Amino acid sequence: MGHLSNPSAPLLHLLKRGLGLPAEEVPGLPLVRGCTPPPTQTQRRLGGAEQEELVARYQAGDLMTELAERYGIHRRTVSAILKRHGVPTRATGLSPEQIQHAVLLYAQGQSLAKIGRALGVDAGTVHGRLREQGVPMRDTHGREVEPR
Repeated sequence: MGHLSNPSAPLLHLLKRGLGLPAEEVPGLPLVRGCTPPPTQTQRRLGGAEQEELVARYQAGDLMTELAERYGIHRRTVSAILKRHGVPTRATGLSPEQIQHAVLLYAQGQSLAKIGRALGVDAGTVHGRLREQGVPMRDTHGREVEPR
């Protein structure tokens, strides 16, 4: 059961040929009765006019994440479009004042996730800035952990 629970396409091809099924009936993924295949990802490509509009919106102050949601593309795609158009991206992350505020909040016992939400950044960003400041980190139970 273990080796055949997630068969590869070549194995499926061999199994179906062994059963005498035509090659055109060999799918990339097995279909199980009562189950629907997983949804496929659709590629969204922006035309020239849409890219120009995206660039203009970014330069007017829209955030990359907002633009990604608006145009139905990934944030990294927004970044790539801006780079192709020679648009300098705004610095993201935490200012020195925000870092000091994060240090204070962390010392008061706040979690990285709560600090990140309060400052509008990812918890990983907060973690990195705190480590740069030499702040001793805690594990998920609040115990200090050894620095790496």
